[in-house]
Amino acid sequence: MINKRLLQFLISFLSLFSCAQQGNYKFNNYGNRSILLGGNVTGSVSDIGLTYYNPARLTEIENTGFEFNAKAYQLSSLKVSNLFVEESNISSTNFDGVPSMAGGTFNLFGTRFAYSFISKSRADNNLSYNSDIIRDQILDIYPNTQAYRVTTNVRTRVKDDWFGLTWAKKMNQNFSLGISLFGSRYEYNGGSNVNHTIQSNENVAFYQNTVGFSQKSYGLFMKVGANYHVAKIDFGVNINLPYIELHSNGDFDYNKVISGATNEINQFYNYNYENLLAQRQEPLGISIGTGIPVGKGKLHLNLDYVNGLLIYDRLIIPNIEIGNSTSTEVLFKEERRDVVNFGAGIEIYINERFKSFASFTTDYNAFISNANIFDLSTEDSREINIGENFIHYSLGIDLKLNFASVILGTTYTNSTAKFVNPVDLNQSETNNSNQLAKINYKRWQFVVGLEIPLFEKNDAINKEK
Repeated sequence: MINKRLLQFLISFLSLFSCAQQGNYKFNNYGNRSILLGGNVTGSVSDIGLTYYNPARLTEIENTGFEFNAKAYQLSSLKVSNLFVEESNISSTNFDGVPSMAGGTFNLFGTRFAYSFISKSRADNNLSYNSDIIRDQILDIYPNTQAYRVTTNVRTRVKDDWFGLTWAKKMNQNFSLGISLFGSRYEYNGGSNVNHTIQSNENVAFYQNTVGFSQKSYGLFMKVGANYHVAKIDFGVNINLPYIELHSNGDFDYNKVISGATNEINQFYNYNYENLLAQRQEPLGISIGTGIPVGKGKLHLNLDYVNGLLIYDRLIIPNIEIGNSTSTEVLFKEERRDVVNFGAGIEIYINERFKSFASFTTDYNAFISNANIFDLSTEDSREINIGENFIHYSLGIDLKLNFASVILGTTYTNSTAKFVNPVDLNQSETNNSNQLAKINYKRWQFVVGLEIPLFEKNDAINKEK
């Protein structure tokens, strides 16, 4: 019989990768200067990022014509230590593009509008592990084990694209209101594969477990913003309304093979479900911020609150038979807690052609439980949900040329968390530090933004004060 504790370890361990980056609302930022200010711009956004951070600020900026910040890349590394035994490591390093934004502003019938495309989320994780070390857990079941091999692979992919239109209007000299409406096309899919092969007394036992899922959702996001200007200080409020889902569906696949263990437990199970009932929820959020002049520069402060979500089913999957005494429930549930984040950014004036930026932002994980492919529940399993809390740091410059503005910068993210080693799940939770596994995540982003003023400045409804 295949060691259930090892399987439980593999399933539980791999589950952390699907939620490591998805439950953080400040993980990505949009708009050239807004990225370098860490998204702390609800009351002071001055680029096309206003469509996301505060649509009311559209009345306060010059007509940019077109703005582009898609040339951004990131180097990220994920390392997990002390997984099977002390000083063992699994790591993954990626260099790829990051979520980006493009858009512009225009006047129509005496009213200011903006259009934008946001690559809201991009995540494509693939992690593999293999080992031929014969451990005590294997020898307990197969004392005469001569050879052993385990291979695992897990992959998750998230893609969320937004297409939006923004409108804003000055209600009086100091107060503006704005609305952004985005259409969203969302895809979330993943899969895992676990293989064990054991040779004992010239017999070979083989175990394979393959799971996969996909979810698609189409819907609308709406943002309502307000901006108030007094005594050279700007105050802003942005309300992110809950997601309005228009259409959603999902698929689920499961395959299990046991062969050669004993004649009594050779097994083969195969399930394929299509067009399952599916649901995506995104909660209400409220952000408040201010921009305070400091000489010719500006201090940007922000506070963000995002409501939690009661537990719900992302996918409704029928129970499956996989050789247990009762049918196995396939859980694909999600639950989130309330989250409060805060941050600050500084804009330093050097001269008329040169500014520099610096910022920090907290980014607390909202997941209580995360819907993922590894929630096959059994009587002897228990869920592990590992969300990470981040702090983001940014540095950059804004260089004004005769034909355009060029924004260059970098952001740095680091997080470390400890969790009970899944191999020890059946043991007491009072583990010492040597029995804890540790996950460390690092990310560097490199940003190149370009703003091309296709319209004259006097097209602006109201220039920045």
